[in-house]
Amino acid sequence: MTFEWDEAKRQATIRKHRIDLADAVEVLLNDPMILPAHSDIEQRFIAVGPLAGTVVAVVYTMRGNTVRMITARRARKDEQERYQTLHAGGGPRD
Repeated sequence: MTFEWDEAKRQATIRKHRIDLADAVEVLLNDPMILPAHSDIEQRFIAVGPLAGTVVAVVYTMRGNTVRMITARRARKDEQERYQTLHAGGGPRD
């Protein structure tokens, strides 16, 4: 799997959410919970999983075989609870 992002958006995500998209790749590689994301532009997804001791949400889209990362933020409370429930129960991740 190949990962890419816009460098200006990466810097903005670091400033706003204190999460580096380069580090957030780890979320996508470690069995995240995948949710649909709302977008009028393209089909997007939210990968929810752990990163550096917290649960984060990474918004991304697929462009061929490349994962185009859009942003990352701390997961909302409902996303955290759903992820932790699924993770603890060993159920499906999407």
